[in-house]
Amino acid sequence: MRVSQLLKSKESNTVESIRPHATLRQAATALMSLKLGALVVTDETNTMVGIVSERDLLPVVASCDPNAAEALVSEVMTRVVISCGPEDEVAYLLHLMNEHAIRHMPVIENEKLVGILSIRELTKAYELLQIEANTDPLTQVSNRRPFLKTLETEFDKARQHGLPMSVAMLDVDHFKRINDTYGHDAGDKTLQQLSRMLIREFRTIDLVGRLGGEEFALVFPDTNLIGAYAACERLRSTIQASEIIADANKIRLTVSIGLTEMCAQTDPATTLLKRADELLYVAKNSGRNQVMVEGSVRITPNAKTTISTTT
Repeated sequence: MRVSQLLKSKESNTVESIRPHATLRQAATALMSLKLGALVVTDETNTMVGIVSERDLLPVVASCDPNAAEALVSEVMTRVVISCGPEDEVAYLLHLMNEHAIRHMPVIENEKLVGILSIRELTKAYELLQIEANTDPLTQVSNRRPFLKTLETEFDKARQHGLPMSVAMLDVDHFKRINDTYGHDAGDKTLQQLSRMLIREFRTIDLVGRLGGEEFALVFPDTNLIGAYAACERLRSTIQASEIIADANKIRLTVSIGLTEMCAQTDPATTLLKRADELLYVAKNSGRNQVMVEGSVRITPNAKTTISTTT
């Protein structure tokens, strides 16, 4: 994100100024009444000569000298001012401000002061950018890259503390038919409502990520295969019983799930995900609409229990 985009999102870019010969009492009054963190200090030609902020006034507030508030702005203002332009990147400016302990930065365009940004505003904008970068725009769950990074973190934590962890891969059965029958817009809305079900059905500590298309990955920290299976089977049953409304169309769908758990081996976390993906394809090739569990039992939708020899 560029500074120009951030300025457009602000309610007002009016820059309040004060003269160098004003008193600190006047500066403090202006800051409080205008609810600002800083004022630009300008001379008689309206040229910026410094900045005075709340932080500059703190020593005055802490002082026991009754005359301290009558000191001039020019005595405490920051004279060396680092400014930016509308085309500068938010991430770069945030780094620059942290590096130089700057809390406010004027925005200059064509030698004219067009705004002033605080480190709080830049930090908030950067955090929103990070959220957007890590979130799948369609389903609002984690996208592939941050999901895999979090998977590695949870995997290392489980291995370090000897905790269980289970991983599942989920795929919508016959999703192409939904797109072909109702259109891609309905297909997108189907995925959006499916993602809401995933978020609603699982705990806050469980991780949901969209790895691509209609394929999702699930991580269950501190959960063994039995507990994860119960969660996945409950989800599968809920999805099967649900009716999704997309563009006046009533769509029913089922999902196939491959589920595995962390074992004593020291294989990387991606291997765990690969095993779950292999089990997913076994589930799809064995009739779909089921949870295939590694080296354990498979319970089919008609509630019959059969032994799976998948390893």
